[in-house]
Amino acid sequence: MLSYSCFENYVEYLRRIFDRRHSSILDIPCSSESTSDQDGYGPSTSLDSNMDGRRMWQRSGSVQSWASSLSADSQSEEAAADFMKAFVPLLFDAPNSIDQEQKANFGQMVLTESGRIWFSRVVNARRARACVTEASFYSLAQHFAVALFECHEADDFAPAKSLMNMCFTFYHEVEVPGLEPYREYLYTHLRVQPIWTSMRFWTAAFFDAVQCERASRPVPPRPKSLDQESIAAEDRKFQANIVFGQLGTFTCNMHAFGLSRALCMEFLRKQCIIANLTKEQEKMLRDNIDRMFDETEPWR
Repeated sequence: MLSYSCFENYVEYLRRIFDRRHSSILDIPCSSESTSDQDGYGPSTSLDSNMDGRRMWQRSGSVQSWASSLSADSQSEEAAADFMKAFVPLLFDAPNSIDQEQKANFGQMVLTESGRIWFSRVVNARRARACVTEASFYSLAQHFAVALFECHEADDFAPAKSLMNMCFTFYHEVEVPGLEPYREYLYTHLRVQPIWTSMRFWTAAFFDAVQCERASRPVPPRPKSLDQESIAAEDRKFQANIVFGQLGTFTCNMHAFGLSRALCMEFLRKQCIIANLTKEQEKMLRDNIDRMFDETEPWR
C-alpha cells in the first residue's frame, strides 16, 4: 500500500515551486502495482538531499515537449481538447504506460485555462464508471493534484469545482484480509491541496452549484388562484430549498477536506444571510456540522 506521507511530500513540494513555468513536473509514487522507477510512478530510490527528501522529476533536455513547443497563442482550446482526449483515457486504461514526456506535456497543458477546463471535462465524462483500478486511482490522484494546484494559482474555480465533485466520485476497492473490501475515494489523498483553504473558491463554487441546480430544476407550476405576492413567496421558498440542500453538501465537503469547524460555520452563516434562510433551516445545518465534527476523527 502506498504510504500517504509520500503523497504529502509531493504536495508540499508543489507549494515550494517558485517559477512554475520553468520548473519540472514532479514524480510521486503510485500504486503497489507499479514497481519500476522508470515508469515514473514507482517509489523513489534516489532522493535529492537538497530538496528535503523530495525528488524532482527533471525532464530530459533531449525531449521536445509537445505542449511546451507551442506558443502561448497557439495553445488553443482545440489543442487542449485534442491532448486531453488522448491523455485522460490513459489514466483510466493504461496508467503504467504514461511516460515522462507525456507527464511533462500534461503539466504544461494545465498551465492554460483551456487545458484545465478540458481535463475536467474529459475526466467528468468517465464518471459513470466510478470504480477504478489501484494504479488508475493513484494516477488520477497525482494528476488531480497538479491540476488543482494550477487552478488555485490561477483562481480558476470552474474546473476546480468539477474536480472537487469527482474527488467524491472515483474510488478503488481496498482489500483487507479477513474483512470486506472498502472504498477509498480520491478526496482522501487530496485534502492538503491549497485551493480548499480559499474561501473565494468555496463561495464561487457554491454560487455556481446553486445556479446550475436552479437551471436544471424548473419552478413547479402554481395554482392560478394564487396572487402575485403568494407566487413570489412560493418562488423564494423554492429557491431557499435549493440553497439549503447545496449548503448541506458543501459543508460536508468542507469537512471532508479538513477545514475547521469555525470556517464551516462562518461559511454557513454568510450563505444563510445571503439566501435569507429561516432560523430553523440554519439550525438544522449547524447541527449537522456539529454532528460531523463530534462523531468523526480529525483528518490527519
